[in-house]
Parts: sequence; C-alpha cells; structure tokens
Amino acid sequence: MKISVLKLGGSLFDLPDLKNRLSEFLRQLKNSKPLLICGGGSTADLVRHWDAVHQLDATTAHWLAIAAMKLNERLLCQLLPSACVVSNQENAEQAWQQNQIPILCAEHYLQTTTSEDFEQLPASWDVTSDSIAAWVTLTWPADELILLKSIELPAEFTVASLAAVGAVDAYLPVLADQLPALRWYNLRTDQLPVAATTVIRGSSFQSTNATGPA
Repeated sequence: MKISVLKLGGSLFDLPDLKNRLSEFLRQLKNSKPLLICGGGSTADLVRHWDAVHQLDATTAHWLAIAAMKLNERLLCQLLPSACVVSNQENAEQAWQQNQIPILCAEHYLQTTTSEDFEQLPASWDVTSDSIAAWVTLTWPADELILLKSIELPAEFTVASLAAVGAVDAYLPVLADQLPALRWYNLRTDQLPVAATTVIRGSSFQSTNATGPA
C-alpha cells in the first residue's frame, strides 16, 4: 500500500468544520497510508512578527517557526480521535497497524533525519511547511505529496508560478521535480465529495477530471 504525505495548510485551522472535512477526505483516500503534516498558519505568522520586531538570525527564526507547528499538531490530534503524533517511520508503521492516523512531529523528524540523496533544508523564510512536507516525502520515502489548501488552482500553472504568487513557498520549486507525485486539493470548497482537480508531477501540472482522491 502506498504512503501519501498530506500537508494540511495552516490557513485551514480556522474552519469550524475542519474535523469533518478532513475526516471525509481521509475516508475517500483509498489504498493509501496517510501521513499528516501540519502547516504553521497563524502560529508561524507570530514568529514572522517576532522576527520583524527583534531581527532574529535566520536559524533561530527557522526553528522557532518549525517549533510553532507543534501547536497545530497537538490541536489536530485532539480534533481527530484516531490520530496520534509520531516522530519517525517506526512510530508511523505502528500507528497504521493500529488503524490510527499518524501526524508527524516535523521538528523532531527534521532534527534527527539525514539523507545522502537530499540536502538539509536551508534556514530561511523561503522554506515553510510546503517544502518541509516535500522533503519528508523524499526522505521517508513516500509515494506522493498531497497539498490540502484553501484555494482552487488555475487551469495552467507551474510550481514556480504558484510560488511567485505565494500559493506555495519559494523553495518548493527546488524540490518539485524530484517528487514522485504532487497533488492539490481545495479542502475549503463546499463541494462534496472533495474533487480531485489536478494530478501534479514535478514542476509541470496536468489537469484531470477525476472525482475523489485517487
């Protein structure tokens, strides 16, 4: 069974029915083991504010923002009764075997994981949870990365053009071509079931008309 890394956009945490929307998406995700990664959202924005006020060095700001993701990880664990926070592949396998949904502690994974094939992520505001989720997908390794976002995608685009308008972080184009598969879903849509609007590979995006997670 394939492994799907699901990056939950931080902007989605203000949805009163996030629990129901995400649970429905996970229910539709057939023949795949999900690994959730939480975006920083407003918690990471607070660190951006601190950085602007106190002129933090790049490394300090980077790791404070990653630490802020832990607040969202704990919140999501409370919203999804079947979820649990994990730190590595062994913990995740145990969760899947017990029919639980693993939420990755990004801070611990980034601090303890090295790779001969992929460089460590740079300490920069260009790197946010989008690139962190991509790096996890590559180093785990997983079979695909699914970005759960708050907006629809235009008909024609590239990762670079999405980064240019702030829809993904600025570093993701560096990693995108190495990903086995990259998909995008607007979890804020009122359309049910959640529609699969695109299948994404590398930096070029190909539209499809499939319905529901593949």
